[in-house]
Amino acid sequence: MFDEEPMILADDNEEELDIYAALGLNTPIEPTVPSNTAQSGFNIDPSDPLAAFMDDDDEDDVDQPMMFGQMSPANVPVEELLAVLVKDTLNNGSIQQTLPSDSIRVDLDSTLVQKDRDAYHLSLIIDMGGEQIKPFATVRASGDTWAPMQPPKGLHQGWIPLYHSLAKALTNALMQQGRPSSL
Repeated sequence: MFDEEPMILADDNEEELDIYAALGLNTPIEPTVPSNTAQSGFNIDPSDPLAAFMDDDDEDDVDQPMMFGQMSPANVPVEELLAVLVKDTLNNGSIQQTLPSDSIRVDLDSTLVQKDRDAYHLSLIIDMGGEQIKPFATVRASGDTWAPMQPPKGLHQGWIPLYHSLAKALTNALMQQGRPSSL
């Protein structure tokens, strides 16, 4: 397989071949300043062989449209998502049945969900013929489940069904979003 001739070793006196010089990497390069360097702040070091292969990909991502199936990360707070779920639950008309009078109107667009430590509060505006009130309901995390709190003790008996309806809608919305440990 190999020739019988002894292997010839390189002589120390022979000039070694500099592979980097042969590739032109050790030769000084006049730095050229591209027109976009000042704008982007991205400078290429001429002595770094890898710098020529790198580019600033961050700028390209901004201008490219999203591909099919890709979604941008949502910046919507959980409270807003819960408010939408509550509106969907209350929109079926069942809330109107819990009101003490038929002349009372619910403004579902005013639905607001707020987080307070381990509890979520739901409130909305109810128009009582020119006068507005803002009933609420509270649901707390209890272990790994959601539990509605009892209505306030001073709440009139006519409003307790509304409180329970709001608490149930908020509890359902929270359960759709997950367990307390996931929010």
